[in-house]
Amino acid sequence: MKIKKLFFSFLFVLFASVGCSKNSKSEHSLQEIYGIDTNYFVGLQELKLENPKKAIQHFDKAISQGSKYIKRRSLEQKIKILNIQQKVAEIPNYLNLYNDDEAYLFATTILFENQEHNLLINLTNSIDLSTCSNEVVTMRLLSLQNKKDSRLENETCKWFTSRRLSQTHLDFYNDYLVSKVENVQQEELEAIQPVEPNSSEMMKLDKYNSEIFPKALFQIIKFRILCYRQNYSSAYDLLDIVKKFSIEQKIIPLTEFIVADMGKVYHALTSRYLQNANFFLDLSKSLFAQNQNIKFYSLLYAGRILSKPSSPYVTKANDAFIDAMKIAPTDEDYDMALWFLLNSNLGVSTDKTIDYLEKYCATWHNPYYFADVLDNLSLLLFTRADWKAFPKVYKIIQGKADNVSSSKFAYLSGQLINRKFLRGTVQEKNQFFTDAFEFNGGTDIYYRILSAKELNLDIAEIEKKIFSPTKAESAANDYEAEILLKGYADFGFSEMIYPEWQFFYSKNKNAFSVETICELAEFLRSCGNASNKYFYQSLNIVSKTTNLDNARLNKKVFELSYPQNFLKEIREACKEFEVEEYDMLGLIRTESFFNPIIESNKGAQGLTQLMLPTFEECVQKLKIENADVTDPYTNIRIGTYYYSSLVKRLSNSDILALFAYNGGATRVRRWLQTSRVGLGLYRDLPSDLFLETIPIAETRNYGRKVIQSATIYAWLYYDKNPCDIVNEMM
Repeated sequence: MKIKKLFFSFLFVLFASVGCSKNSKSEHSLQEIYGIDTNYFVGLQELKLENPKKAIQHFDKAISQGSKYIKRRSLEQKIKILNIQQKVAEIPNYLNLYNDDEAYLFATTILFENQEHNLLINLTNSIDLSTCSNEVVTMRLLSLQNKKDSRLENETCKWFTSRRLSQTHLDFYNDYLVSKVENVQQEELEAIQPVEPNSSEMMKLDKYNSEIFPKALFQIIKFRILCYRQNYSSAYDLLDIVKKFSIEQKIIPLTEFIVADMGKVYHALTSRYLQNANFFLDLSKSLFAQNQNIKFYSLLYAGRILSKPSSPYVTKANDAFIDAMKIAPTDEDYDMALWFLLNSNLGVSTDKTIDYLEKYCATWHNPYYFADVLDNLSLLLFTRADWKAFPKVYKIIQGKADNVSSSKFAYLSGQLINRKFLRGTVQEKNQFFTDAFEFNGGTDIYYRILSAKELNLDIAEIEKKIFSPTKAESAANDYEAEILLKGYADFGFSEMIYPEWQFFYSKNKNAFSVETICELAEFLRSCGNASNKYFYQSLNIVSKTTNLDNARLNKKVFELSYPQNFLKEIREACKEFEVEEYDMLGLIRTESFFNPIIESNKGAQGLTQLMLPTFEECVQKLKIENADVTDPYTNIRIGTYYYSSLVKRLSNSDILALFAYNGGATRVRRWLQTSRVGLGLYRDLPSDLFLETIPIAETRNYGRKVIQSATIYAWLYYDKNPCDIVNEMM
């Protein structure tokens, strides 16, 4: 069967390709550091040497006296070694100790792999199919299928209707349901006469006609799969079936996720704004709306449909979003409704958007969620030359938005005064720049560096503020999780670090201290010669952990966040084509995160993310034979050549070349012209302000990231003042 490995890789990754050796600490010193926990890591070493009996002896000692996570991992490793009878005997004890989703995933995986389907079914009888691990549900359904259990259809129905779809759903559909779905004719379902319930309440599924239920279910599953694939035109053809069997006949329970999928289809395809929106508004007042989730999504999609471009019902849309906010079941739902309220008003009235921002920004829960709204608001304010709005927005969001957005609006307010677009005193201008520099957005320091330049700060002042932030949160770290991951590094189990980190990070973003993250990232980077994947893992661990508001930062964090991977190849290419090394380091980090085999959704490949036509054209010009776009040396050489050619084509401007690298040279020239005409200027905007007028968010963000990265590389490794690099590039 085509099911992905059904358990977190940290539980099954064993020594297949240990990427690098353990550190230089002696066995005696490791014993002193880890104490009884040492037994877990020695047990893993014995497994690698194919000594399971000795491994179990060490695991037993760790299980008995080890620290929290060491005990659990030791028990899991021991269970995997045992024979099936012993495994079956141990699993109940394991679940008594660790009765959580991860424990059930581990236990069901063991049983499923050993074809203990009856035991698996009994073990999972009490699980909630709408919330537990999708992989656990998959194994339960396949076990029910294996045993021809009558509960299979009802539980398949619940799994496919009561939660957001995932790749696991799609795999299950492709492997086990497609043929059944294709056997059901849509015309046959449309001809089925209504089934009358016994009472005013929805009848339970097992009381419905056994022939109608599976046919209706398969079509509604197909509808949801089409929506998951964003094939809304095909899904539209099934809308009547969905309404007939979920709303009218109530054969398949109506859930908020079915409502949301119907909303996506109507929003994507039709222009009958009021008619379609009224369907959802009526649904929000029906008996179905006793389910608050259904009511929320009904209001949300009524608002989305009413707020489509060219819709004349903006006020009705706003009312629907606000009503959805009032009854939002979760904080995330509230933020989503508020995001749509703000975003839908951006194209109508920036003044109205700012009014809503002022009214509601203190109520949002996740400020990062609204960073794109604030970025788009800034763009619209630029295109409308509404300079006075920048300090107003800054005052509204200060202390409420994410720190990078706050830093941005503070910097732009100061720069608009500085460039005479906005009236203000020198004191006001400098205060805006000072505020912008003070906001700690982790390693995202683009606007902080620009502000430092305007304040004429020297390197010592910049480093003091950034490397030793006064406003930094000291989070409660998970010390026992740190023991586990540091042990993997000290004992040389490089393969096990990244998946374990992913697990803990998904539970608690502050699980690890900055010092531990730096230690792990440095170890993984040292493994890069064995496998390039370790370069990516090292970079991802440190970047995700420290790119947060009020992160604790130091110079080592920046060095690990901005590594010089593939420096030899970059140095040769930069020398050949007269490009600064820090420019290409910044470009490659932004484009690929130093992953040589990555491919974008648009087809760009390799470290410098080249499209194949561009790559092939450059290969011909440089007369390279048998060129491989994923080969690091070749990709870097071609990418550097292409970037250098753009610099020459665009008036030797680094920043315009960067924009062209991402968005195309023709677009850049058009954007330059548009910014002049739209703002009534007779000259080009300063580069930092021109960046803010680029209409494509991806290119705006790309420009910021590359300039920031190049600046940091020049600062860390080339003894350059970051302010000088900003001047050089912009």
